[in-house]
Amino acid sequence: MKKLLYAMRHCETLFNVQHKSQGWCDSPITLRGVEQCRIAGEELRRRGISFDHFYTSTSERCCDTMELVCKTAFGEVKPYQRKKGLRECGFGIFEAKDDCIEPGFGPGLLEVRGLVMRAGGGEDTRQVNERIVSCMNTIMADPSTQNVLAVGSGGSLAHFYMQVMGPGSKRPPANTNCMTYVYEWEDGVFSSVEVYHQDFAGLDCGGLDGSGVPNRWELDLDAAREVLVGETGQQ
Repeated sequence: MKKLLYAMRHCETLFNVQHKSQGWCDSPITLRGVEQCRIAGEELRRRGISFDHFYTSTSERCCDTMELVCKTAFGEVKPYQRKKGLRECGFGIFEAKDDCIEPGFGPGLLEVRGLVMRAGGGEDTRQVNERIVSCMNTIMADPSTQNVLAVGSGGSLAHFYMQVMGPGSKRPPANTNCMTYVYEWEDGVFSSVEVYHQDFAGLDCGGLDGSGVPNRWELDLDAAREVLVGETGQQ
């Protein structure tokens, strides 16, 4: 019996805006990320898929994405399970560093990237592939499962996609927030149905790059003086 899996990347986070590597570490979602979830939820509602199981990685950014998407798509937060197997690749010493120093993910570089990551205390390519494929298969093999919505991260979901597509396959084009991979699963075999990206054109929440993150902090000196006076009792 064929089953359906929608695997969605999390929405925009502070580290995405700051171009920092975000593997097993975490950062809060942005105001634009909240709006991205609304748009992603509207797309799921338009498609009319009835999901019977919901899963996220253990990262807060993925849990927040699931909850916000569900509120729009279904009018409520659906009960979901958190799975370590769905979390992002472990980046080791590259965690929370500027992503320009992170090894490349391009053609022919995947194995080299994995070796560098492992040398730095992170996960190599084989480790990521094994855990994400095993986790997805376990989820879909559940006899009570028919349609699943899972929220994970860009790197590990790309690894999974390339495993489904087979040897020599390329990383999917782009890596946008809330992008969604659609798979069919039958008798332990996944097949790719569709990869779609949300339309966030014109989504500007102010701040840095329209994300709602302030360009810099500004201190209201009068307000600060009132706080200090209230705490010390001195003028």
